[in-house]
Amino acid sequence: MARILSKIIVGLLALWATSAIVTQILGITIFFPFNIVEGQEFMPYHRLNSIRLSIFVTFIYFSIRYLFFQSQKLYPIQFLEIYIKSFTITCLFVFYSMNVEFREYYFVFFFFIVSVILHFASRKKIRSYFN
Repeated sequence: MARILSKIIVGLLALWATSAIVTQILGITIFFPFNIVEGQEFMPYHRLNSIRLSIFVTFIYFSIRYLFFQSQKLYPIQFLEIYIKSFTITCLFVFYSMNVEFREYYFVFFFFIVSVILHFASRKKIRSYFN
């Protein structure tokens, strides 16, 4: 069940990302979930900072993993799980440190739920890999 749900969520997020790329080429910025910004307006700074720091956290994680566990294989779903977990954690800290309005925390809650679902979906694949 978790695997099917994770495939649906990953597919929907991939469609959203595709639409964000296409609309950006057309000059329209869409940031999660469906906030549309045209012209010179920008995405909120706390969201940009969260993305930036989550990329750094993911890089640090994989650097440590490479240095100490070089030969372990990773599934794509595991990479997504790791990135979304780091994104959720950095969002929580950035939003809190920047005193973001409480209504913005739905963003963090959504990605927390997604990371939990991906966590359970990726663990089943690891168990079947080693059996």
